[in-house]
Amino acid sequence: MAEPLNINLMIAGRPYKLKVTPDEEGYVRQAAKEINDKIAEYQKTLLTRDRQDFLSMIALQSGAEALQNKNKATNANIDAKLDELEALLDRHLGLTLF
Repeated sequence: MAEPLNINLMIAGRPYKLKVTPDEEGYVRQAAKEINDKIAEYQKTLLTRDRQDFLSMIALQSGAEALQNKNKATNANIDAKLDELEALLDRHLGLTLF
């Protein structure tokens, strides 16, 4: 297993020291960049200047997106399984489609 890397990130104006694997580093840095970019967007559109509000909105948006993606993946998996079952039934029943 690869040795963990010590990295420094700035998120919402605060420095964070993290230990990550080399495989995780790119994802963690990209996530930090996206958080900072979203904060910049919210600063332009929301009346508040409270970073806690920005971070809460980002957490909510990210959580909703994660749940939506999880639901899509689950539905795709169910659709694939149903297609497999349908094909199996068709073979055993000797049915052919048009």
